[in-house]
Amino acid sequence: MDELQCIVESMLPIIESKINAAPSTFKLWFGDFVLLSLDEEEAVFCTPTELRKRILTTKYTSLISEALTEIIGFEVNIKIESSEALAEKNAEPEPPDPAPTKEEIKENEDREKKIKAILDDSREQNNDEKKNILDEYTFDSFIEGASNKFAKAACLAVANTPATDFNPLFIHGNSGLGKTHLLCAVINHMKIKYPKLKIVYKKCEDFMNELIAAISTYSTGEFKEKYRGADVLLIDDIQFIAGKVSTQEEFFHTFSYLYESNKQIILTSDRPPHEIKPLEDRLRTRFEGGLIADIQPPSSELRAAIIKKKSTSIGLNIPNDLVEYMASRLHENIRQIEGVIKKLGAMNAMTGREVTKEAIDEVISVIDPGNIPVDILIDKIIATVAKYYGVTVDEIKSKKKTDAVANARHIAIYIIRKLTDKSFKEIGNIFSRDHSTIMASCDRVNTNIKTMIKTESDIKKIIKEIKGN
Repeated sequence: MDELQCIVESMLPIIESKINAAPSTFKLWFGDFVLLSLDEEEAVFCTPTELRKRILTTKYTSLISEALTEIIGFEVNIKIESSEALAEKNAEPEPPDPAPTKEEIKENEDREKKIKAILDDSREQNNDEKKNILDEYTFDSFIEGASNKFAKAACLAVANTPATDFNPLFIHGNSGLGKTHLLCAVINHMKIKYPKLKIVYKKCEDFMNELIAAISTYSTGEFKEKYRGADVLLIDDIQFIAGKVSTQEEFFHTFSYLYESNKQIILTSDRPPHEIKPLEDRLRTRFEGGLIADIQPPSSELRAAIIKKKSTSIGLNIPNDLVEYMASRLHENIRQIEGVIKKLGAMNAMTGREVTKEAIDEVISVIDPGNIPVDILIDKIIATVAKYYGVTVDEIKSKKKTDAVANARHIAIYIIRKLTDKSFKEIGNIFSRDHSTIMASCDRVNTNIKTMIKTESDIKKIIKEIKGN
């Protein structure tokens, strides 16, 4: 029960952050909320009264499900019982279960250790203001590769000597590549090196909500004092400021005040400043006035290193050949990799199921339904391109050089290169051509994209159909 209650204790702050209610109201419905049982299919919760059960079931089931999924890494059915109903049901005592054998006790202990490792890997440690900054998000735990090396070095430089050379620091990259990890690493590093610094970290959405609340309650003075009193201001996902006139106005003045006061500013975004639209020019120029560092999707080698380290941290043994297989399947972002590993770990801990190719495929199909094995994906790409351009798969793979077939072949090669990690040589083997011919095909398509709108439009439509969205 202790391990199950650890899950609830991790869930409650997540649920509370999403409910717009006073603490007393939250406690009214979620006080004495416990998790009775959990397996890979269902979670059974218990609350003291039938009234609470009805309210939780009708009003909060989806939030409970979302919070539980965030903690354990996979979805299960949610069932809520009440202590009142269970007491009535169990009025007649049942004969006690037989005492567990030594083997069963050992098996349960091992399972609990594995579950605890999974929870420890995913549980957030909140600071005094419940900022959800993870203590384990450090520079040491950030797995470095060519795709993120510069961004990490920039953050480490700022953490060591804030408000010197790189101010502001603007980090951009797709979701799930480690931007928030780096922000937290900066904070954790500064807390140790400069314990007296006042550090303010906020998600952009939270910053906007605070501003709206301050305006509506006539407390903008307190709002300004909080943010302009910071020695270090970190705002995550600043792109959400786009189009918000009042928020941009306030942030501009906050930014200018801190910058002129020689205070460090660090921002993250899913895109570079010039692509955040609509954004006031005066803000864009300030964002671009410091150092801009991007994070690219991780290489196959980096993905494999991440898989190995994350799985080892929760006591999950994945053979090297399956690590490489997972790395070939999971190329979107690091968060996706973590989700798959957590679910594999939970399956292993709760049911004893070993990590196999079939188990990996099953988990990936749930977490990322559009993700299919690379060989199947390549066949699907060629078939989709053939259908789109009215030629056959055999013609695309043949030596035939008519304009229609050659164009379809070039497009198929380009999309395979774009959607997979296959090298030019490996793609050449698919089409019985050498790597230089494959490179020439990709160059031709790149040129056509720049000069012909239809080429880019065709490719987007084909990729959309391949991914099924």
